Amino acid sequence: MSSESAKSVLEPVAWLLQMITGLLMIVFVTLHFYVTHMVSHEALHYQEVIARLNMPEFKVMYTVLLLIVSFHAFNGLRAIALDTNAGVRNRNAINTLTMLMFLVAFFYGLYLLISL
Repeated sequence: MSSESAKSVLEPVAWLLQMITGLLMIVFVTLHFYVTHMVSHEALHYQEVIARLNMPEFKVMYTVLLLIVSFHAFNGLRAIALDTNAGVRNRNAINTLTMLMFLVAFFYGLYLLISL
């Protein structure tokens, strides 16, 4: 009974977060595209990329984008896995595995972003 109640709370929240992160990705990817492709033809040169990534506002923007994209991707994988028969039988393992994969991907990306 308790796992069913956890499912009834988790799934609507996960679905809502999937929709919110999808909308936020549209905003942040559009902003990223504008900055890197529309502002200047030199925006993709190595020196320009490094200079942009050293600006605090861009580090914050790319950190938020990394968080949003990572969550959206792994929550989507979780939902797909849970739609299978194996997923139904292994709900806790799938939830744990996708959460760990999300955290590893996010913190590895954050490490790379900070190290630039």
